[in-house]
Amino acid sequence: MTFEFNFILVGLMQIIGFFVQGCTGFGCTVIAAAVTNGLLGTTAGVPYGTLLTLPFMYFLAIKARKEVAWKDLGKIVLMCLPGIIIGNFLFYVISPDVAKICIGAMVTLIALMNIYKCIIKPLVLKVEEEEEVDTPVKKALRYGCLALGGVVHGAFNIGGPLITVYTISAVKEKEKFRNTMNMVWVILNTWNAISQFRSGVVTPYVLSALAVGLPMAAIGFFLGMAFLKKINREQFLRIVYCVLLFVGGNMLFTSLMAVL
Repeated sequence: MTFEFNFILVGLMQIIGFFVQGCTGFGCTVIAAAVTNGLLGTTAGVPYGTLLTLPFMYFLAIKARKEVAWKDLGKIVLMCLPGIIIGNFLFYVISPDVAKICIGAMVTLIALMNIYKCIIKPLVLKVEEEEEVDTPVKKALRYGCLALGGVVHGAFNIGGPLITVYTISAVKEKEKFRNTMNMVWVILNTWNAISQFRSGVVTPYVLSALAVGLPMAAIGFFLGMAFLKKINREQFLRIVYCVLLFVGGNMLFTSLMAVL
């Protein structure tokens, strides 16, 4: 076992990421990715991010197993699995930077549209929200995001934002949304963890960093869970769309910088 001061810095970033994860059910890995990969390096940072999530995801999966939208979870898994297989093949064909630019732009646009609907109109423009009709086009868009999310996740492990676009529309209750998203990552991250152990990237260095980061991640995670109980659905949706905007915007900006 080794120790570096960077382990503490990376751990402090996890408090923020896991606060969001405990509240919304997604976001911890992406939010902390820049700091984690920057200080630990991508080879250690990727398995670190995967393994750090598992104890908390398993805990929530067991604790909230009766509060999961199992039908929607089944749809998500069934729609994503073929895409993941296709994505594994496309990994060797498509440039990851081009894919990240496209996905980042799509998620950013969707987040901005919903921020306008959920934040700008009611809070800034003081316009009362009208009840929307769920048209076939909107349904097709949601399922399209889900299928594409599977492809992107299989190719580059960044399909989370697109899967979230589907789930936030399908699962209306805030706790069920978080718990359903959590079960999605239980399945996908367990698969990734097994693959990473087999490939030998889980080293004593990674385990040392995890020993430091786990207690800090726990602080953020349980604070996020407590915070979720204190907000209503409207506030919850605003948080989710702001997180999506950050994730999509960050993906778009960093990928553009890598290309230019």
